[in-house]
Amino acid sequence: MRRLACAVLTLVLLALIPAPAIADASADGLPDAHVVPGDRAFPTGMTYDRRTGHFYVGSAEDGTIYRGHVTRRDLEVWSPDGTDGRRVTSGMALDRAGRLYVGGADTATLRVYDVRTRRLLATLHGTGGGFVNEIAVAGDGTVYATDSFRPVVYRITERDGDWRIENWLDVAATPVDWVDGRHNLNGVIAVGRHLLTVNSATGSLWRIDPRDGETVEVDLGGHRLHNGDGLAWRDGRLYAVQGNLNQIPGLVPQVAVVAMPPDLDRGRYVARYVPPGGFRHPSSIVLTPARVMVVNSQYDRWLAGLPPVTPFTVSSMRLGAAEPVTG
Repeated sequence: MRRLACAVLTLVLLALIPAPAIADASADGLPDAHVVPGDRAFPTGMTYDRRTGHFYVGSAEDGTIYRGHVTRRDLEVWSPDGTDGRRVTSGMALDRAGRLYVGGADTATLRVYDVRTRRLLATLHGTGGGFVNEIAVAGDGTVYATDSFRPVVYRITERDGDWRIENWLDVAATPVDWVDGRHNLNGVIAVGRHLLTVNSATGSLWRIDPRDGETVEVDLGGHRLHNGDGLAWRDGRLYAVQGNLNQIPGLVPQVAVVAMPPDLDRGRYVARYVPPGGFRHPSSIVLTPARVMVVNSQYDRWLAGLPPVTPFTVSSMRLGAAEPVTG
């Protein structure tokens, strides 16, 4: 993403938009926004630990990892910048064994931590010049990660403490509509026996079969998930974050809800989430039992060198409170 430029006029206008108000709590007693500490946090990836209610958020500015709880307004520093040589983060994921996977963005690295002890378990290296971005854990425990600048999907495995990362899928050999010099495959999620991933540059959604790498475009009926970023899944619905990165005219940053059948070959855009006051370049998403939580990264401002609007926040919206869409 660091290589992409934002439109100057649009960003100047963004600088004039007031920050959304932060409510203490909604009717269910949960915060409507969680505050990420620091004047330069620029939060990016996020993952949720359903066992404890904690969630973890990384930083695009440096290597800090923050931890919050769904019942508390304020996050805290869980692992400081520079720990284990970490200087930037991107996507995150947690597996059932309590291992935290942290993407290293344009350092083309991926680190694995024991979330209980905070001990580094592995530092893995992807393709040089790549951007290790979002991460998904499949039902069998295999981990997959997108590279937004190199046409590859990584597969991460572990056996008896031996960690491996491989260039599993050659995206150039698939039908994926890759755009050189742009931010391509981004959000990825495991659903049943497939992976779903979105191309930020084109808004196309792709279904990948981990058994043989077969990759097919999901038929969205002409709809596009432009600027698609983090993905989440619940009860036949895909939740896709759409930010500001490519400056699509008329696109309001949102979480698009797409209804999909079990075989994931098609989808229909049926609803969206936009919090009061709007998002500030949303990037990552998690679903808790009651909430849709979305990181306000302000990554567009970071790219342009504009001062952030503080405090940095994670928006929290009641699950089921989406706005229906028609057409």
